[in-house]
Amino acid sequence: MSKQKRKKHNIFTRITFIVVMCLFVLLMVTMIATLGLTSLITQYWDIDSDNVLLFGTIILAISIVFGVALSFAYSAIIVKASRPYLDALQKVAEGDFSVRIEDSPVFANFNIANNFNYMTSQLQSVETLRENFVSDFSHEFKTPISSISGFAKLLKNPNLSPEQRNEYLDVIIDESKRLVELSESVLLLNRLDASTEIEKQTYQLDEQLRQCVLMFEQQCEDKGLELYVDCDDVQINSNYKLLSQVVVNLLSNAVKFTDAGHIDVSCKTVGLNAMIVVSDTGCGMDEETRSNIFNKFYQGDKSHTTAGNGLGLCIAKKIVELLGGQIFVESKLGEGSKFTVLLLKGV
Repeated sequence: MSKQKRKKHNIFTRITFIVVMCLFVLLMVTMIATLGLTSLITQYWDIDSDNVLLFGTIILAISIVFGVALSFAYSAIIVKASRPYLDALQKVAEGDFSVRIEDSPVFANFNIANNFNYMTSQLQSVETLRENFVSDFSHEFKTPISSISGFAKLLKNPNLSPEQRNEYLDVIIDESKRLVELSESVLLLNRLDASTEIEKQTYQLDEQLRQCVLMFEQQCEDKGLELYVDCDDVQINSNYKLLSQVVVNLLSNAVKFTDAGHIDVSCKTVGLNAMIVVSDTGCGMDEETRSNIFNKFYQGDKSHTTAGNGLGLCIAKKIVELLGGQIFVESKLGEGSKFTVLLLKGV
């Protein structure tokens, strides 16, 4: 007998044993009740005790026979009704998350099928996401590795000019840096997925945004972009490092996709929330890109695929949700984009 069949057989045996034991307990209760009834009849009615004892013995014998028969019949019904569920569980254990079941009349009131089908549908979705993630991740890793390998082979040519050699080395350095950034992003995503609680401290949000903006002043100057900051005095209780990652990702995208015009950064208090807004006058997004922009590895503008790995906004969304907030995007093709982050101030 195979290992899987032995497991299934063991499950059936356990179910049968449990059912028989339950009915055996019921049988024992019936026997005790019969003996008790016999005793009461003997005590309070003027009936020959021998006849009462005989009568009780007959009733007890009938109860035993009936109980045993009922135990086996009911256990057979339970085992038969359990088979589709156990078969379905076996398929799930083997990795088939497409399996669906219908409730047996025996278990109709327990809503087992609906819960099982919901579980398998969720597992199927997770498996699809996992497969897509592995596929996308492999593709993202393959591209820079291929570039590094190709240009490394070209460097073996002894007839290369110094300019060509430096150009190829720069490509290898850039692609190596891209691999490091991709690895760090994936590791950060894994840590965020596993995080349940994060440390928070109280600090000035407006000062944090100004520090983040300083990091992009040179890039904006090189591209001829105006960078405006309009921040109210806002105090927040949050995680400084993680929120800086969000702002840096938003600013990085704004600079990357804006070739002319300006980038605006602001923060203010809205009720109990702190609102951060990063907007630009860049290329904007169409409806498809806007609806998928927070997905892993998604890149709407294919002309910029070498400048990123499609994880920045996914990480930003994860962090914002981990901090108990929300992030929104408004954008039209050719009219720029506006990202809004809402977080509870907590102070």
